[in-house]
Amino acid sequence: MVEKAMGVFWQNGYKATSVSNIVRETGLNTASMYKEFGDKDGLFLEALEYYRGHIIGPRYQILIDNPNLSGIEKFLKNVMTGASKTEYKGCLMMNHMAQKHAISPDAAQQIGEFSAEIESLIETALRNAQSEGQIEPDKDPKQLASFVVFCVHGTVLYGRHDDKKGVIPSFYDMVMGALLS
Repeated sequence: MVEKAMGVFWQNGYKATSVSNIVRETGLNTASMYKEFGDKDGLFLEALEYYRGHIIGPRYQILIDNPNLSGIEKFLKNVMTGASKTEYKGCLMMNHMAQKHAISPDAAQQIGEFSAEIESLIETALRNAQSEGQIEPDKDPKQLASFVVFCVHGTVLYGRHDDKKGVIPSFYDMVMGALLS
């Protein structure tokens, strides 16, 4: 049920998703939804958590399992390959980061924590790559991690536009070049 609600929010966005959309797509009745989740905001928070655990979790895991340059390479390739696909519809978290004014403060905080977490994982991988001599010692891993997340956000946005999908694969070399030069 949360997975189906996540799909509705992902497809329509929080603001454009009505309780009747949720009821129709999940099979819940309105009373059950309010009893279990409190309201639309409560269900949205659960949908974000489901997305983080089940959809985006494998991308996190790449960096957890490989906290080094290889992990960053795999992570970026995964993001860029996904965003280049025809059926790509963006990242539920990033789609709603741009709509921060339309979601609850709790949801905005959860999305901010998601972004901080991915940036922290990338920073750790960059620090490890730097200690292994793969990244120059004068580079700032924290600033580079912010740059990588900035590029990932741009990739997510480009992936939502069919006329931009074709250029996404070329960004991989540019991002890696910035890290390694």
